[in-house]
Amino acid sequence: MQDFYYLNQMKLLAILSFLLLPFMMKGQSDLYYRIKVDFTVKEKTNDGKSGLTMGQIYFDKNKKNIVYNVKFPEKVMWVYNDTVMHVVKGNITEKKSIIPGFVDYSVFNLSLNNSLKDYGLKKSYIFEQKEIVKDQDMVISVWKPRKEFAKVLGNVKVSVKNNRLYGVIIYNPAGQMIGKQIFTEYMKAGGIEFPAEIISYTYNNNIELSKQLITYKNIKVNQRDEDYFYNYTVTSH
Repeated sequence: MQDFYYLNQMKLLAILSFLLLPFMMKGQSDLYYRIKVDFTVKEKTNDGKSGLTMGQIYFDKNKKNIVYNVKFPEKVMWVYNDTVMHVVKGNITEKKSIIPGFVDYSVFNLSLNNSLKDYGLKKSYIFEQKEIVKDQDMVISVWKPRKEFAKVLGNVKVSVKNNRLYGVIIYNPAGQMIGKQIFTEYMKAGGIEFPAEIISYTYNNNIELSKQLITYKNIKVNQRDEDYFYNYTVTSH
């Protein structure tokens, strides 16, 4: 189960991960460039299996790497770049190809670039806003793929509550829900807000496949030490 977080995040993000243009933002993006945070992921699947993964995450947006220093259930490093996830166990490096864009589309990069509120969709050249409505204390926007992409992509629904991203629902072209994320808590560090708790679901044919509770704590922004992790380089063997 050690790779369950990676596998399920790929299911949820694969449909969108290549959609964002490179971030060219000023202001906040010039001020904040690093995040370190402790993470815990608890997962339950519809076949009764469960998993627990804990460790630290390091992200330097100038290096374009996300480094997971996993401590439990085993010591392993997950290193993401634009095109590949590397799994490093001891002196053995294993490569797993992934869809480009995972780093740009992560909550770490979106938070540092002040793009989390709209889930980065305003920077996408493939989606356009279809409608926006207010439902009690939430503002809900629906993003529709442009005509030339409608055969392979479905709508994305984004809800904002208290001026923060609250929920994201991803649909396939047939209108079936394939992923959902609920951002239930936030924490502040420096001048940014970062999710403290995310509930993530994956679906197939409208059937829930898994549920994850992802928690973050002990966030550090613009940390000046622990360069070993921020600059971690995967070596070939």
